[in-house]
Amino acid sequence: MKNFIVALLLVLLPALGSAQKIGILPFEDAAGVGPEFGEQVAKFIRSEFLKDKKFLPKFITYKPGEDESTSIDVEKAIELGKKNGVEYVVIGTILEAESNSSSSGVGGISILGQSVGSSLRTVSATITIQGDLISVKKRELVESFRTSGSKTDPSVGADVSTEWGSLNSDQNSGGDTPNAKALREAVENLVEQMSEKL
Repeated sequence: MKNFIVALLLVLLPALGSAQKIGILPFEDAAGVGPEFGEQVAKFIRSEFLKDKKFLPKFITYKPGEDESTSIDVEKAIELGKKNGVEYVVIGTILEAESNSSSSGVGGISILGQSVGSSLRTVSATITIQGDLISVKKRELVESFRTSGSKTDPSVGADVSTEWGSLNSDQNSGGDTPNAKALREAVENLVEQMSEKL
């Protein structure tokens, strides 16, 4: 068993050593959803990067001091990247996050002389995010990427929340809502584009 563990480490260590370390900071909210949502977007991005063994993503929290701005610019991102030992840092902005629902009546059915009606509720969600990829070593912005995601789900009598703030990066928690699907689409496109530059 001991020999197996040593052999496994010899195989895994070079792969881990060559994986690029990427720090992901909470996204700024320009859409008016709420600051907690920026953390959720960053966690979705971290989860997406984890699918590829070439990357070691790390969520970086940022607590500004009394005299510091809550906004994170390139210089601040580089400083935080150095402190956290990563090669690249991703910062970004939630530019748009809209979700709405509409209801319409579905034709009534007559059962034993009683009319039974139902309503069709449609929930639509659209989100646009911008992610900025920053090289800590070169101390510069590599490139900015802007991606969108949208999803519309019709569901009979469903009570689906249109709130963005209740999303979770765990797909089992609200992962099937139109909001989560739209965000996942935007994040997948963002990470795919960034991966091509790394």
